[in-house]
Amino acid sequence: MTQQSAQPAPENSSGTSAQPPAQGQQQKVKVWDISIRLFHWSLAALIGFLWWSGTEGVQMENHVQAGYAVLALISYRIIWGFLGSYHARFINFVRSPFTTLKSVPDVIAVRSDSHYVGHNPVGGWMVVLLILTLLSQGLTGLGTTDDIYTDGPLVAYLDSDMVELLSSLHHQIADLLIALVILHLAAVLYHDAIKRERLIQAMVTGSKNTPTPAEASSFSAKRFLIVVAILSLIGWWLLSSFTGGGY
Repeated sequence: MTQQSAQPAPENSSGTSAQPPAQGQQQKVKVWDISIRLFHWSLAALIGFLWWSGTEGVQMENHVQAGYAVLALISYRIIWGFLGSYHARFINFVRSPFTTLKSVPDVIAVRSDSHYVGHNPVGGWMVVLLILTLLSQGLTGLGTTDDIYTDGPLVAYLDSDMVELLSSLHHQIADLLIALVILHLAAVLYHDAIKRERLIQAMVTGSKNTPTPAEASSFSAKRFLIVVAILSLIGWWLLSSFTGGGY
């Protein structure tokens, strides 16, 4: 999603800070691992489909399945935010509110002295807000009904007042989500077209050119497979328990 967290200069084998590249020199750094890139573009496609199908009231069976997929992706991203590659970890891009507010003028300035390799402080909080909003949207969808053809898997277990509340929240959160997506896209386009930070390219290739030494993100296939296996088992159990076999 957008932007980056400033990285200290790495130390060399003698324990002293490595010297930055000469002025104007760029070095390529691996920022986004393959799972983050697949997560990002899959989520973008699913959100687009969910918005269209929910607004038009069509493909509702697939709308429900896409909602499950979003919950799976968000669950993965939360876990990967603690166990994943360097720039994917929350600890490396979520800053304190004070630090975030202090960074705003620098983040929006067309020219600034600072450089962020991963998410900047403002972009980091946008990532958190999008994750929480998508999680809330998916969870409320589990208890939502359209009173015609489509019921969420938890509707049968809830009383009518709770179903009505969750259905109302599901529609309200959708409006918030669309607003956040539009803001996110505007920020990405600003940083890409005006500040020339090539964020879209980085989310495709995984790499970014930077004038400062930075930590690279390495992908652990073993850790990825363990996380996916655990989430798959949990998902299978939930679907089997609440949807009569999964569908």
